[in-house]
Amino acid sequence: MDTYADLVFLGGRVVTVDARFTVASALAVTGGTISAVGGRADIAPLVGPGTRVIDLRGATLLPGINDSHLHGCAFGMASPPLSLDLGHPAVSSLADVAEAVRQAVGRAPDGQWITGHGWDTGYLDECVTDSSRQPSRHDLDTVSRDHPVVLYSFSGHATWVNSKALELLGVDRYTVAPPGGAIVTDDAGEPTGLLHEGAQALVQNALPPLSRQERTDAIRSTLATLA
Repeated sequence: MDTYADLVFLGGRVVTVDARFTVASALAVTGGTISAVGGRADIAPLVGPGTRVIDLRGATLLPGINDSHLHGCAFGMASPPLSLDLGHPAVSSLADVAEAVRQAVGRAPDGQWITGHGWDTGYLDECVTDSSRQPSRHDLDTVSRDHPVVLYSFSGHATWVNSKALELLGVDRYTVAPPGGAIVTDDAGEPTGLLHEGAQALVQNALPPLSRQERTDAIRSTLATLA
């Protein structure tokens, strides 16, 4: 044998996803490319002194290229220009976030919700310098008193809103968070504007439904990104 495989898998269920959806039992990789698929007898001759052999012990081996799944309308609504990009490196501080919101307010009709996605305290200077410093409604109130602002974290586990949004959500010091959620409060017991986990449902349930035009714009934005 002139060429041995670099890596061989034996003794498993190799899902090929070929036209017949063939399930083999062994696979060989040479130079980073799948070089052979079949049974043990087909692959065994490719095993040389330097071949790494992995016994799958009956396990299933799947292709590594999987469907890149997204919801077209939601993706568009969460992306520029329909939503502010507040992820790293677009912003690097709470002040940057506030400035992005201020500019959005200047472009938005009266009362329109301002949305943004991607903020991460691990990349916001004030929070990095002082670990006790967290985003607050006060950071946003200075630039948006009349527009409700809702900013989603990069992880999906927290939402940051301003005082106008809290007012429209009906959230105050007496509000009980939904199960599995938390409404962060300050030392005086007032909401800071951070909603964690299940408490984010308070926002989702209060946001106005998307108009037909907004859905159309979101899907067109997504298609442009994919293209």
